Amino acid sequence: MSLQGIRMPFEAALSTTALLARRWGPTLVVAAVSAAAGVAWTNRRDASTGPESAHAMESIGRAYPKALGAVYAEAWRQGADALESGRGVNESLSLVAETWAAGRTALFDRVVARSFAAAVPEGKPDAEVSRADKVALAAIWRAFAAGLSEAE
Repeated sequence: MSLQGIRMPFEAALSTTALLARRWGPTLVVAAVSAAAGVAWTNRRDASTGPESAHAMESIGRAYPKALGAVYAEAWRQGADALESGRGVNESLSLVAETWAAGRTALFDRVVARSFAAAVPEGKPDAEVSRADKVALAAIWRAFAAGLSEAE
């Protein structure tokens, strides 16, 4: 087999890989962050609000902006698809806004909110939240913020 015969399949494989990465990359990033959050949440259920849970929230915080970027990119891709399918600019921008709002809310609920709710369940009346609960939740919020600020 000639060098040219090897080169063509290699270039085709690279092209296919790039196409798959462009299409499935954001989904894989969201899945990875969701898995990390699930592991952190599972570890958090039985742990005190100590260094381990803070470390887990920092990890989630570091990964979160990339996942959020993937959600944002998907919103713009859907807007572009809408434009190409004949929708108007304003309608397409509205689709971007709606997709972005729904996506970031779903991502937060899936990746972050469960960890926060492990310290203080959502909907728990303020009168029932103890000082210790507030301290634990504040520690988790700070750890998440630290991870966000360390994110690349």
